[in-house]
Amino acid sequence: MSFSKDIEELEKIIQRLEKEALPLEEAMSIFERGVALVRSCQAYLAEAEQKIMLVSEEGNETPWEPREEGEN
Repeated sequence: MSFSKDIEELEKIIQRLEKEALPLEEAMSIFERGVALVRSCQAYLAEAEQKIMLVSEEGNETPWEPREEGEN
């Protein structure tokens, strides 16, 4: 799956767990799937962060700051 699809599925799981009164076994199964999705998304984001660090100009960690209006 892709990151976007994982996030989408995770959102659906959260909504379902919050709104529906599910049997415990089903709720646990859905919760476990949600935890797996969170871990997958975290791994993807960690990998993306590493790639960004590799392609940064100097390879130094620099915090991202939004540009002010009018800056180029």
